[in-house]
Amino acid sequence: MLLKTILSLSILVLEVPSGYIADLWGRKACLVVGSGVWIFSWLIYCTGSSFTEFAIAEILAGVAGSLISGANTALGYDTLLELGKEKQYQIWEGRLVAIAGVSEAVCGLVGAAIAGINLVYPFYLQTFCLIIYFCLALTLVEPQCHVAKVKAQPGQLRTIISDVYQRPKLRWIILLSSVFSSASFLIVWLSQDYLQQLNIPIQAFGWAWAVFHLGMSLASMNSHHLQRVLGIRRAILLLIVTLTASYVCLGNIRQVWGLVFVLIIYLVRGFYTPLILNVINQQISSSVRATVLSLNSLVFRIAFAIVAPLVGAIASHFDLFLGLIFGGCLFSIAGCYCWWQLVKKQAFRSV
Repeated sequence: MLLKTILSLSILVLEVPSGYIADLWGRKACLVVGSGVWIFSWLIYCTGSSFTEFAIAEILAGVAGSLISGANTALGYDTLLELGKEKQYQIWEGRLVAIAGVSEAVCGLVGAAIAGINLVYPFYLQTFCLIIYFCLALTLVEPQCHVAKVKAQPGQLRTIISDVYQRPKLRWIILLSSVFSSASFLIVWLSQDYLQQLNIPIQAFGWAWAVFHLGMSLASMNSHHLQRVLGIRRAILLLIVTLTASYVCLGNIRQVWGLVFVLIIYLVRGFYTPLILNVINQQISSSVRATVLSLNSLVFRIAFAIVAPLVGAIASHFDLFLGLIFGGCLFSIAGCYCWWQLVKKQAFRSV
């Protein structure tokens, strides 16, 4: 737990500055350097044996994650923007989330099998995957930044953050994004306790993980269809209601079929990720895109750091199911309030 705290702190401190660096020095450069540092951190894990070595590995992993966060999405969106295909971003982001979901599903099964042979082998496999990532990053082409309202320059980080705060539409969509992200990330941890509460064999956890992520992949591939059918405003409201209702249902169901609602939360995650990122990208200019996207990630991490201990404390002192109900109510209030603020600001009319 202490090692993960070190990782979280390193990401928290570097999240926004690294996005700003990506805007100044290039997104490709940050992806190449970030993946290189990431490889080095995993090599330390593969060969290390002391707490100090593992702590250094976690710090480097945090640096790597910060450099990549924001830069990858910014490069992808600006590439489409330069090609005149930015309206297809939600479709491509949906495919990306789907690929990530399928990868996690496969890795959950393969990793468990390999770990059964030797616990170090999954670390070597992860390192090999990162080497492939590094090689792919070297082949990327940096898109030429378009004319922006605010041009990123050294010393303007505080100005960019202030500008985001002073733009209500962007501010509230980032806050709404943090609600969705916190809820979908929290269920990753709570679902494991839920499976244990239902006395489901640990051997079945990998298969459950695979099903959840395959469901997320399917949803992300159809995110643009959901928006086309319902419109952005109703689609987001539906996702908020579905997400929070699933938490409450999980808190009231103590049978195996309650796992359906865990799957539904993963479906919501698949739907909202391309949708919300598309809305955020439409609100920001190219020259500060990575900075604002990193700021979006930072807000999520802060929100999660507040919500997770509250839900965890209730689950520990009282009951997991009560914690799930509390989480559902909390996400419902926060999500609906952010949505209503966006409606008042007419933020959905331009999307």
